This record gives sequence, C-alpha cells and structure tokens, in this order.
Amino acid sequence: MRIYWTRKMRNIIYALAIIVGFFAADSGWADTADYVFTNGKIYTVNKAQPWAEAVAVDGNKIVYVGNNAGAAKFNGKGTKSIDLKGRLMLPGFIESHIHISLGASTKSGVILATSDNLEKVLEKVKKYADEHPKKETIFGASYDAFMFKKSNGRYKEPNKALLDKIVPDRPVLLLDHTAHSAWVNSKTLELAGITKDTKNPYGGEYIRDKKNKELTGAIKGIPVYNSVSDKINAITVESIQASLPEVLKNLTEFGFTTAIDMGIATAREAAYKAIVKLDKDGMLPLRISMTHFVNTPDLAKTAVETLDGYAKKYKSDHVWIDTLKITIDSVLENQGAAMLKPYKKKNKDDKDNDGILYFDHEEMKKMVMGAAKKGYNVVVHAIGDRAVRAALDAAEALRKAGYKDTRFIITHAQMVNPDDRPRFKTLDVTVQTTGNWAMQQKVYLESLEEGRYNTLQFPFRFWADNGVNIALGADWPATPGGFKLGVNPFNNIYTSMHRRPPAAIVSKMGSTNEPLPPVDQVLTLEEAVWAYTIGCAKMLGIEDQIGLIEVGKMADMILLSQNLFEIAPPGHPEDQGSGHDDGRQDPLRSSINSKFEESDLVDLRTA
Repeated sequence: MRIYWTRKMRNIIYALAIIVGFFAADSGWADTADYVFTNGKIYTVNKAQPWAEAVAVDGNKIVYVGNNAGAAKFNGKGTKSIDLKGRLMLPGFIESHIHISLGASTKSGVILATSDNLEKVLEKVKKYADEHPKKETIFGASYDAFMFKKSNGRYKEPNKALLDKIVPDRPVLLLDHTAHSAWVNSKTLELAGITKDTKNPYGGEYIRDKKNKELTGAIKGIPVYNSVSDKINAITVESIQASLPEVLKNLTEFGFTTAIDMGIATAREAAYKAIVKLDKDGMLPLRISMTHFVNTPDLAKTAVETLDGYAKKYKSDHVWIDTLKITIDSVLENQGAAMLKPYKKKNKDDKDNDGILYFDHEEMKKMVMGAAKKGYNVVVHAIGDRAVRAALDAAEALRKAGYKDTRFIITHAQMVNPDDRPRFKTLDVTVQTTGNWAMQQKVYLESLEEGRYNTLQFPFRFWADNGVNIALGADWPATPGGFKLGVNPFNNIYTSMHRRPPAAIVSKMGSTNEPLPPVDQVLTLEEAVWAYTIGCAKMLGIEDQIGLIEVGKMADMILLSQNLFEIAPPGHPEDQGSGHDDGRQDPLRSSINSKFEESDLVDLRTA
C-alpha cells in the first residue's frame, strides 16, 4: 500500500492524510495486516456499522473494521501500528463532477476570478500577454459573467474593443465563470472567419450590437465558442499537460482518491492521452473515470461509436472510459438553460426566451439506447426544468426498453418541477449536483420571477427523503470560488447543509448571508458525507470497491484533524444573539468550522 501525502495543505479547512489503496497489488487475505489503525473515531458511512475505532489493512484491502481489541489480532512482525489519537477518519472523497483537462488548460492561461472587476481582468490579460510574447493565443477563465451590468440595471455584453486595446495582434478567448460563454477580441473573429453576416450555429449565438448588427465579441453557448476555440488553437496538448500534475496533486490534498472527468469539448484525445500516460508512468495519484462529451447534433450522430472507440483505446490500471456525457442545455446565467416558462426579460425590448434544448427526443433516445446497448453509462447535463424533464423522459424510455442496470445520471438538476421530482427514484436516476451552486446569486432572481426562484431550485431534502442517490461534485472550472474554494469538499458540504457558503467566504463566492430558497431543502452532515463517498461510488458503478470503510473494500481513507461531528456550529453574523448559539443543530447552521488556516498534514507513517 502506498500512502500519498504532502507536507503543507494551503487554505484548506482540515488537515488530512490520504491512503490510496489501489496503488498496491492485492496480497490476499492474511492472518496479519500491513497496517493497523487504532484509537480513532472512524465514520465508516456504512449504515450497518457507522462507527468504529480501529481498521486493519492488508495489501490494498480493508480486512477488519471494529474495536481496538478485535484489531489486535492482526498485528504481526511486519505490521505498522498507527495510533489515530481520537481523530476522525472517513472514506476517501470522490469528485463526481470535474473537468480535469479543461481546468488544467485554464491554469496554463490567464487565471481570472469572479471577484475581479473589469479593470482587474484587463490588467491580468495584458500582464499575461506581455509576459508570454510567444504565445500564439491568449486563453483564460473565469471572469464574472455579469461584470458588464450597467448601473441602470440594463445588461451590456462583453466588448471586443476592450481586448483589442491591450492585445490587438493575437487572438484572445476568455471563458466566463460558467464556462458556457466566451469573450473574444477582433483578431479571434478574423482568424475564425466570423463576420456580422455569419449565421448563428445551433446551440448558441454570436452576440451582435442591436443598432448596427456588428459583432460585440460575446459568444454564448459551448457548441458555438468551441468551433472558434479550435480554429485559434486556444486549448493545446501542451497547456493540458503543463498543469495536469498540479491539478491532480491538489485534488488529493482535498481528500479525493477518485474522480470522474466530465469531459472536454475540444482536444479530447489529448486529454485522454495525457491522463493515461501519467498512470502508465506511475504518476497518477488517484483513479479517474472519463467520459465522452457530446453537445451538438453532429457529434450525436457518431456519439456511441466514438465513445466505444475511445473506451477501447484509452485505458490503464486506474483510468477508464465508460460514460456518455450528453449536454442538453446551457445555464441560467446566459438564459440558455431550457425552461418550461420564459425567463424574465433582462431589458424591456428583449424577446421571449425559454432557453434551448440541444437535442430532440429522438436524438436523445438514439444516443441513450445506443450507449446502454453497448454497456455504457449515461450522464445528462440538465439545468432548466424543461431540460430536466427531457432527461427524465429519456431515462423513462431507457427503463421501459428493459435497461434496468444502466447507470443514468442527471447532473446539476438545478430547476426541478415538483411533478418531476418523484421520477428520479421511480426511474433509478442518480442526481449529481453541486453544493456550492445552492446559494444566493442575484442573477438567478433577475432571470426568474420569485415564484420559480423560491420553489424550484435544488430540492436536496426531497431527494434524500425519497431515497434518491445523490452525488456531490464541484463542476470546476465552472464553479464559484475557483479551484481553491469551489472544489473544496468542505465548502460544498457546508453549503449543501445550509444553502449559503461559510460566512468567511460569502463575498468570494459571489453570494450573500441569506440562504437560497426553499430554505428547508438541505442535507444533513451525514447525508452530505454519504453524497461525497458511497453516493459517488454508486454513480460510477464501483460501490463494491470503494465508498465505505468496510471489510473487502479498498483502503481509500482520509484522516481529519477536526471531527466534523463534534465541532460547534459557528453560525453566521446574523445568527448571533438569536438564542441558538449553544451548539444545537439547526438545518441552516453548520457543524463544520468555517475558519481557513494553513495546517500540516498528518503523515500516517509517523503518526
């Protein structure tokens, strides 16, 4: 068994050590164990045995879970005995939604933040361009999608002229914080062959000035900006490879031992090659499931055949491809998420808009059935309530066709009509969602009337109460807070419990101290931990291997310096003096400390 650890963990709530059990060959069952951990507070997430004080590990498998006395019999001449000193141990976290390769490419470019104002964004872009004179294309992410809002309440689109002033001779492409819209300069449009007479492709649009019909430099929709990105070579093999090791290392420092890469719309094979190569070189610190990303009718035509080819070509001991990722709508931020009723108009002269579905019923059915027939899982990106219904319709068709064992996942599921909520359980659909998205953001209220805003978003409590499998994940780089705050599992756990971020980082997450309605749709701490462990393992179809601290499972475990179940709720500023500061649980209060301090990791080899 190889133990992965690092000396310093920066700005993370908890010190932890990661045991990545899959690196060692299984030595089989034995009378003694390689490692025996005692005197711990071990939350196994196993409902049949939720708590233990000792664990024994032989090879890469857990061979005992119980009390100290029972673990003693596994001690032998070569056993490493480790006293956990009362600290909390959990199963290793699983990141159920991340774009590892896309994120790595953004880290190799201009790193922007939602807290940056326009002046700061332009300053960063110019500085990067000046420091990289040989870069043929300037690529970056994630500026605030609503940075251009005017003081009078009207919205103004990103303007290419601002970028032309600082980088006139090279193409520039910047993604907003949702990664569903882009901002480009004139050189990009020129090289991509886009003019004011170019028709909008399906799935988005080139934004034009309403008066003179000239291109503004704003592009909405992944299918649209992807074609532009390809033409200017914005994402390269080199940009992915340069930052990939750092991204993976940082994931392990957050406690992740497994992740699913939800795909990249360009440079797909470069991403697969880079990750498989790391594994074959013995440099991959966690196991990774990968997907084939489809978001246009053209890609849909050969989606299953392409997935099948990738799955057979790109695989290694700890990397595999077995999932078709279908994106069927965009996001609320650009009013591209498919809704059952039109959005509120941003400006009074706007046309009615209910978003867009990228695929019709027959296209969806063909892809879903084709993937299931070949034994692949299906993940559907659906944010608007119309998109969620379309995804559930596809799941229903799949189940009626007899595919009972195919893993069907709806990712995000932000707006869910009450009539559709029971269908998740009935159709055995996993909901993959992000805790950090369930918080107040003004744009949502500006796009939706109060009735929908207050009732439809993220029905966590309904899903949990009705036995729906929930998997939590960050969706980085398309998440508030960037990697540092947005991928942090403890922030996501906190926010899923309270529908607002920890008070210390509210402004950095672009939120407020007010909980997102409906305020009762929260998870408990136990449910949130479940959703980051066995819930994710079930989603990936590997719950027989990981997700619980249980005999026979792989030894993926993390050790925390603080016990999440014993920390008194810190509350928010407005909670003070409310009479609830005695440590009692409240559905909108935290049992997770919101302080961010640098801390040494515990090295299990010397603990």
